[in-house]
Parts: sequence; C-alpha cells; structure tokens
Amino acid sequence: MRTRTLLARSAVTMLFASAAIIGMTSPASAATCSGSSCDGKDPGAYCQSDARTVQSLKLGQALLELRYSSSCRAAWARISNASFDTRSQFTPYATVHRNSDGRQYSCSVSATGSSCYTLMVNDANVTSYARGMWDSGANIYEGRTGSY
Repeated sequence: MRTRTLLARSAVTMLFASAAIIGMTSPASAATCSGSSCDGKDPGAYCQSDARTVQSLKLGQALLELRYSSSCRAAWARISNASFDTRSQFTPYATVHRNSDGRQYSCSVSATGSSCYTLMVNDANVTSYARGMWDSGANIYEGRTGSY
C-alpha cells in the first residue's frame, strides 16, 4: 500500500512539474485573459486587480459605472446602490455595449441585492459604454455613460 501511495504522489509531482515546464498554470494560479480572450468572462475572476471606473452616471440614487482593466484591455458595466421593491418597482440592470460590433452583456440586480456587474467585452482598440436603469418607485431613471 505504501508503494502505491508513493507512486501516486510521484505521478502528481511529475504532472505539476510537466505543466510548469510547458507553461500551464497550476490550479492555484490566477486566471488571466487579454483583449478578445476576455469576451464573456467574469471580471471578478480575471481582471479586478487593476480595474478602475472610467465613466460614471447617477441614475437617481443608483450609480452606473463603466469599468476598465488596462492589463486585460476589457470593459464591463456595474450598477450599485440600486436596491428595489419587487412588488412595485422594475428590476434595475446594467449593460456594457461595444461600439464596433454591438456585442453586449447585461446583469440584473437580485431581489435581495443592490448591485450587479456584467461580463466583460474586449475593449482593445475599440470603445464601449455602459447603460442602465433604476426605478425609484416614483421615477424611472435610465441613461448611458460616455464611451471609453
């Protein structure tokens, strides 16, 4: 039994060593993407470390933001402070829209939440904008940021 355990451990060690030699990442490594390989990916998993807000807009009490990561060359939209009453208000949302081809991703705020963010669009050598909506119960606020 001990020989099998040692052989299994040796095989796992060799597998990770081989992966490192050929440039694969281990399960503990941070995921990366850049440009077109970021399309449709979660910014929280890939590009959050250097993210910044490049455009923003108030929608009543809610804040709509166009977020951008220079290392990933990707953009996404986020809406925050957008709580709502499911019985009397429309569900707040945010959308990121790439100008060059119209690719877009949207998110909706959950009934128990107050924010959401979209998946990413490639923003390398193109521009994108965010649009969104928040319903205060008395007014519906809709708008879009400038392009970046």
